[in-house]
Amino acid sequence: MAYLAPSDLSQLYLSDPHNPEIQVLRMLKRELPNDYMVFHSVHWSREHARRTHFGEIDFVILNQAGKILMVEQKNGRLEETDEGLVKRYADGEKNPVKQIHRSMAEVREKFKRQGNCQRPLEMDYLIYCPDHKVTKVNAAGVDMQRIIDARSKNQLAKRIGEILQKGEKPTDRHYQQVLDFFNQTFNLTPDIHSHIESQATRFKRQIGDHAKILMNLEMKPFLLKISGTAGSGKSQFARQFFDRELAKNRKILLLCFNRPLSDQLKAGIGTSGKVNTFFGFCDEFLQSVGEMLEYEEMQSNQNFWKDVMERIMDFEITDDWKYDSLIIDEGQDFESEWFEIIRLFLYQEANILWLEDSDQNLYKKIPVKHEGFVGYRYPVNYRSPETIAKFIQQTLPFEFEVGNSLPGLEVKIHEYELKEEQPDIVSKIVIKLMRWGFSKKQIIVLSCCGHTKSIFHRLDKVGDLSLHKFKDKYDSNGKQIWTVGDLKFDSVYRYKGLEMPAVILVDVDSDEKQPEDFDTLLYCGMTRATVRLEMVVKKQNPYNKRFLSWRP
Repeated sequence: MAYLAPSDLSQLYLSDPHNPEIQVLRMLKRELPNDYMVFHSVHWSREHARRTHFGEIDFVILNQAGKILMVEQKNGRLEETDEGLVKRYADGEKNPVKQIHRSMAEVREKFKRQGNCQRPLEMDYLIYCPDHKVTKVNAAGVDMQRIIDARSKNQLAKRIGEILQKGEKPTDRHYQQVLDFFNQTFNLTPDIHSHIESQATRFKRQIGDHAKILMNLEMKPFLLKISGTAGSGKSQFARQFFDRELAKNRKILLLCFNRPLSDQLKAGIGTSGKVNTFFGFCDEFLQSVGEMLEYEEMQSNQNFWKDVMERIMDFEITDDWKYDSLIIDEGQDFESEWFEIIRLFLYQEANILWLEDSDQNLYKKIPVKHEGFVGYRYPVNYRSPETIAKFIQQTLPFEFEVGNSLPGLEVKIHEYELKEEQPDIVSKIVIKLMRWGFSKKQIIVLSCCGHTKSIFHRLDKVGDLSLHKFKDKYDSNGKQIWTVGDLKFDSVYRYKGLEMPAVILVDVDSDEKQPEDFDTLLYCGMTRATVRLEMVVKKQNPYNKRFLSWRP
């Protein structure tokens, strides 16, 4: 695939997702090989004779030799006059042939004036009018070999390749000079706020109506198991269900496996329902009946939680601890025995919503059986933007549908040889992301080897930024104790179920004996990113060849 510059297409998508320019960009990226760079919407200006001349070029294609091809796109109806092809607008008319020749002359002169140019800019052009069929060649005022009209509109990429061969990289700096010239022609810094806001808006809109349909299923009791891929909106389904049950004055219990996810869910729901991890719920109940858990025994007693569940079964569950409705999030992490314990706390006709994703089964749990449940499978990922979703599909063996048409800010792979090199790499990544506009709170570093095993767990700072990380301790109220810091660090295991605009995956160093398990781990980690994904991978590990050889 060809490279696009800028890769940020969000503003075009948001203004009009069916914009013809977007369709052409998608086609050029797909059909041109990666020997080409496609610049789009290039705005130029040049001072001349005390006047500033402005212009815009729809597409500039750069080959490996530093040669360029300009493409002027004109959609809709055109007229063939004695002056050539004309596109009429409300405020006047434009001749695309004269327009592109003017742009070529101005850009060629501006390139010449930038200094240190070893040779002049080599360029050619095409006029692309996919909705018009040229009939009067002479009137068009241009060589028909430089026009692609409605009859040959599907041949644009092929014609570009014929006119602008791939070329060979020159031995001098000419290619780099041309590349730098067009990079400086417009601002390549993405609008991060736009990315994040548009991602959130699109996600809520796509999930909202679908969730309402599921929540309106008629069954009594309501027993629904949703098997949804990462990013399918399972948490939104849970919130819709929660609000519906709350409106009916039902007493609600929401349980998950991970503590960070539990804390976030609790913050969003407040005191209107009981939210906890399964183990946290067991502890809370036993404390209510005067039983205290000795957590110091966990290291020496492999049956610690099994013993806890047996202790719970010795007690009669009073109405104070009975619930009308149950939500299980990240159900693939639960065990059948746990579900049996949870049922003790439910009224007989309790409504249950069970949410799971078998592709994120990091702990190899045997699936819980759901007798009497209606099952619904939903394989659409709305969270991951298109560039990240396509990267996941190309590098990992998981099948899902891409439901997010926003481009995101792609994926970047970094390599290391020694794990001690990673903090310096991450520091440089964070500096770049912050220059783009990401705030410190919109970036997270996630370890693929567990947070206590990672080199980052032993560090207080990365570059000039202090680390905000879990200290493996809890306060008297059972809350996690974190260090005070600017840059958040955690593990993929603990962060499952959550998301962040910019995700930096570190410790990408698979155990060769269990590559399938590492696939699952990376899938969980990659799907946390909503805008940008950075990966720091070990160069010597054969598993990582798929990433090191990957090209967008």
